[in-house]
Formats: sequence, C-alpha cells, structure tokens
Amino acid sequence: MAKVPDPLPLQDRTSALKAARPIVTRAEIAATLGYIQRHACDGVSPATVVKETQSVPLGTFSRHFRAATGLTLRGALRQRQVEEARRMLLRTELSPQYIAEYCSFRDVHAAARAFLAAGSEVPHALLTPKEEA
Repeated sequence: MAKVPDPLPLQDRTSALKAARPIVTRAEIAATLGYIQRHACDGVSPATVVKETQSVPLGTFSRHFRAATGLTLRGALRQRQVEEARRMLLRTELSPQYIAEYCSFRDVHAAARAFLAAGSEVPHALLTPKEEA
C-alpha cells in the first residue's frame, strides 16, 4: 500500500492562500472614491461601483475598502449623496424635492432620514411643517 504524502503544514497552506488572495491597492481605493464622487447621485449600487472600477469580487473589495476608509461602499455612496444635497440646498434655488430626487433619494423625507443617519443636522428646507415642531 502506497504511503499518502503529508499535506502541507498549516503555516505553508495559510501562506499559499494569502499569496493567492487578490490585493487592493491604495490607488484602486482612490479610483473607487473618485467614481463615487462623480456617480453617487446617479443611483449606482455598490456592485456597480466595483464592477466599473475593480477586477476583484465585490466581497473582497468591500473588505479592503472598509479597512482603508472605515466606511462600507453603501455608506460612502450615501455620504456623498448627503454632501451633494447639502451643497445644492445651500447654493441653489432648486426645490428640496428636486434636489432629493437628483441626489437619488426617494423623496425629501428619505433625504431628511439620510441626514439624521449621517449624524448631520437636517437642513430646514427638508423639514415639513409637521417635522419642525
């Protein structure tokens, strides 16, 4: 009976797995942040962001992105949408409803909830009379 060779020691197997794992560079994180900056208000999903900017699977990139930025992809998209809505509310005469829809919020109430979830003060323009009290 032939002797079965010993498998690789655990340390060697772990090293081999780490070597095979795709690596996400800072430049790739920066490219993704740039894409989010330009397209967050287009209603893109995290999967679309990764598909358009990366060559690694969504799960792999998401882990690297969160480790590098402290945010999930969805959180980074939402943060950018809130930033753009705030900028537009302060610097334009556009209606709050138009701004909310432009920034990919369902309506002004969804935009107001996003501001609250982000820990930001809700701009007065997003409050309805009922919510002001």
